[in-house]
This record gives sequence, structure tokens and C-alpha cells, in this order.
Amino acid sequence: MINDNDMYFHTPTSDHYSWAETNYFGFYIPEENILVGVYAQPRANLGSVLSSIHITDGFSNTPHEVLYDDCHVFLPMPKGNLDDFELENGLKIKCTKPVMDYHIRYDGGEGVSLDVKYEGLMAPYDIHDPDMDPLANQHQSGDVISDNAYAGHWDQSGRVTGSLTINDKTYNVDCVASMDHSWGLRDEKQLKNFCWMNANFENDMSIHCLYLVDPKNLDTYPAIVHGYVREGDKVYGLKRGTGKIRRNGYLHHFFELEVEDVRGKVHKFTGTPMTSNPWMAWPLMYLVQSLCRWDMQGVIGWGEVQDLCKETVNDKLK
Repeated sequence: MINDNDMYFHTPTSDHYSWAETNYFGFYIPEENILVGVYAQPRANLGSVLSSIHITDGFSNTPHEVLYDDCHVFLPMPKGNLDDFELENGLKIKCTKPVMDYHIRYDGGEGVSLDVKYEGLMAPYDIHDPDMDPLANQHQSGDVISDNAYAGHWDQSGRVTGSLTINDKTYNVDCVASMDHSWGLRDEKQLKNFCWMNANFENDMSIHCLYLVDPKNLDTYPAIVHGYVREGDKVYGLKRGTGKIRRNGYLHHFFELEVEDVRGKVHKFTGTPMTSNPWMAWPLMYLVQSLCRWDMQGVIGWGEVQDLCKETVNDKLK
């Protein structure tokens, strides 16, 4: 179970250089088809932080064609703890209510800035707590994430409000999205064959999924690894899920997804990407990131898909 102390840096369980802690906050402006990702990855054993601010508004197969990308691999560790810190790239994150609410600010000095507040709509969802997650104790073949990079991990749905400014134009932000927090061993090549996604519907319902990706059949998600359905203030863990994807290369083109929660309730929904782009948050890691418009039998939703669909960056050696 996640407690208030989990908003602070965790004591590394290994002296290996790859031990890392992460915070990710995503949000979007649906009427503008703008998706924003705010990411920080401190590595306590190295004394450095990776941070990426990534903003997309269209479609491209190359990472340098996105709307805005500011990625730094070797920032110095902040003086504060993880509940209140500032990085040299202009990112400031303060937890205003333990493991629930955050104030996120960024100004990289290039005409792009943001000032948003994230307010949790549910308790953090601990993927290793069997009282929350019915799949917590079920290791699935092909899952190289849960016991390493996600040795400690929670996901959470929350409301994000505030503003985003790009080249003197300011956009209002008001959406329901996801954040996550992880700690564990995370090397440069480890994250692969994995999908992290969320769908947030207009009826106060969210679906958050961690799917496996089959590198030999990128048109399917063979299984759910972890996930939940949030209906208002009620949360139900997922026990099963599959998906079909149509792609343009690696980019997403269309989704047909199905999940079943612990009540036996089946949720089927489709998704149309409004943006889809590569995101290379660090070297040797390639994922596709999309803002999707979801449809569940006429109930509309919005959310983000991060798809680590490329098994290796050195395919030509095979």
C-alpha cells in the first residue's frame, strides 16, 4: 500500500548505477490537439537527473518534428526532496497534499512555459498490492518491467488545471489525466514491449491500463499486466484485457480495446489518435506517444497512450 512517505525519495535497494526514481505527469488540451508530458527521473546512485518536457500537436515519424522537446540527461540532483524540488531545466514540482496533489511549473526560457495543478481523484493505485490489483501476484511472460523499473510503482487519475504558454499564446488547461511514480532498477535498454495508457470519459470514468506489447505482432496487445477502472470515487482493478491496433509504421492509427474488471464488468472502447509521435526520453529508448479521442458506445473520452513497441534500436544486427 502506498503511504505518505512514498512522495519522498526512496532508499535505493541496490548500489547499481541504474537505480532510478521517476515522476510523470501528462495532460492535454483536446480542442487544440495538444499533448504535454512532464517527466523527471532522478538517479540517486549517480547524483544526476534526466528530465523531459515533451509537447506534440500533430503526426510525425521523427522526434525532431514535434512541437517542443526539451530533454536533459545529466542534470544535477536537486537540493530538495521529491516532494518539493527544482531542476536546472526550469522544472519545479511541489507536492501540496501527500501522494495526491501537485503544483507543476516549467519555463525553459524558449517561449514555452506551463503552470498547472494536479489534484488526485483517487488514492494511488499500487500495482504490487493484491488488495488493489488482482494481477499483483501474477507474473506474465514478456513482462520485463514490473519487477525492475516498476519494483515500486503507482498510477493515479487526477484533474489537471492551469495554463500552457507557447510563443506568447496561452492555452487554458482543464482535463482528467494520469500521473505515475516509480522506483527500482531501470537501465537504458530495459523498457520495452509495454504500453501505458489512459482513457478519461465525460461520465466521470477513467480506464488506466498497462498492456503487454508483442514485438512480433504489433497489431495486438495480448494481455493486461496491471490497470484499473475508476467510476467517480470507486476504483476496480482489472483482471483481463486485450487490444487491437492499426498502425502507420510504429505510429498509432486506431485502437479497439477491451478490459474486464474484478466485478466481471467488460468495458469495450475504441480510440482515434489526434496526435502520434516518437518520444525519445533517453538514448536507446523509443516509444510512440499519442493523444487519443476515445469512444465507449457513444460516451466520449480523451487520454494518452505511450507505447514501447520497438524491442531494440539495433535491428540491423539481427
